[in-house]
Parts: sequence; structure tokens; C-alpha cells
Amino acid sequence: MTYKEIVNSLIEIVKSHKIVRSVGYGNLTDLVEPLKRENRASDNIDYEINYPYVFINPTAHTLTKNKTTYAFNLIVMEQPKEGTLGTIQAQSECYEYIKDILARIYYELDLDFNLNSQVTPFQEKYNDVVAGMTATITIQVRDPLNDCITPFNE
Repeated sequence: MTYKEIVNSLIEIVKSHKIVRSVGYGNLTDLVEPLKRENRASDNIDYEINYPYVFINPTAHTLTKNKTTYAFNLIVMEQPKEGTLGTIQAQSECYEYIKDILARIYYELDLDFNLNSQVTPFQEKYNDVVAGMTATITIQVRDPLNDCITPFNE
């Protein structure tokens, strides 16, 4: 499975979640720009973030002789109601969305998936005040190096 196939699978899983309303991908500097989606009502392209929002942030991947390990931060955020209790509620909901997404990755994709994900709560102010959870996930793909198929002149 290629990197593009992994990323596309993650995006499709997030998009298919019935509660998540926006998905994004990229560096943290891209966090406020969700992936384009078609606005069905007017056939325009919509860049607005609707919450809950999941942002897929790639981190350092690892290539070994027999496998590739892809690593991502799965940042799930919601606009909290005011106060500490509103923040805690938003974080709790985002934790449940993360569990939903991880379950779908684990049970639907034919991959070696590390379920020992570290999950960190946060509250931040980007363009909006948001609270949520960030899960650090790794996906391992059996991908042995094979010099027999490399495109080199002999």
C-alpha cells in the first residue's frame, strides 16, 4: 500500500464518520484550511471549517528492510461551550471520535496498526477557540526492499 493510498484511506474514513463535519491534511500551518469539498446546495467549493474537525498531520515515517511505518497526528477538535466544563466535554467527545476512527482503521484496513496510540487533550486558539484531542498513530505496511524490481541500468 502506497503513502497516497494510506492518506486517502484515512481521509475517506474520517469523511464517512457521521458526526465529523470537516477534514484537513498537511503541516500544522495548514490547520486552518480544511480539504476542499463540494457544497451541494450551490455547487461551489467550500473551505469553511465546520466542527467537529479532524486534521491529519503527517510526522516522521520510518523505512526499514521489511516494512514502512507511517506516523500521523490525528488532531480532532470541537468548539467548546464556555468554561472549563465545556472544554472537558469537547475533549471527551473528541476522544470518542478518535476511538471511532481508530476502530475503523483497525477493522477495515488490512494493515498492521499500532493501537497503543498516545492521546493528548488540548485547548487552543487558532482562528477559532477549539478544544479536543491529538492522537499519535502509526500504521505499518509490509513493504520489503526488493532490488530485483528497481529501475536501474545494470
